[in-house]
This record gives sequence, C-alpha cells and structure tokens, in this order.
Amino acid sequence: MKFMMTFHWVPDTEQRAEAIERFLRTGGVPPQGVQLLGRWTSADLGSGFDLLETDDAAKLTEFAYQWSDLMELEIMPVLEDAELAAVFGRVAKK
Repeated sequence: MKFMMTFHWVPDTEQRAEAIERFLRTGGVPPQGVQLLGRWTSADLGSGFDLLETDDAAKLTEFAYQWSDLMELEIMPVLEDAELAAVFGRVAKK
C-alpha cells in the first residue's frame, strides 16, 4: 500500500540544523520493508512529502519515529487513479 507522509519543520534554527545533519548522515532512507518512491521538499524548506510503499505499518511507524522529534508528520494512505477507478467501478451507483 502507498502512503503520503507530509512533514512540516518548525522555524527553529537548531532543529533545522539537526534535521539537515541527520538527513546528510542517513540519506533519509526508510527502514527495510518500506520503499521510498519519491521525496519532495518545498523551496522554502518549511515542508514537504514522501511517497512511501509498505505492507508493514510497524515499519512505517519506525520511520516516522526517526524524524518525529524534529518535525510534525502526517501519514495517510493514498490510491493511484487506476486503483480509485476500480473502487468506483465496484461501488459507484450507475
């Protein structure tokens, strides 16, 4: 299943410096069992999102825990258009 993890950094220069150092040290790579499909960060460095894929919610939580001390995170399951169309095909009133 695919998940969108959004992140928001508080405007704290010490936390930002720690987040940058941690990212450079680790590459921001999720644990084994979670695939990073893409990451985008806003030009002002205030927020961004990761597109992740996993069937293991515990591993997803592990990844969030690695960053939750430095930024606010939100994780939500997402569907691609083809998956959404299949749902509509099964349940939409005709």
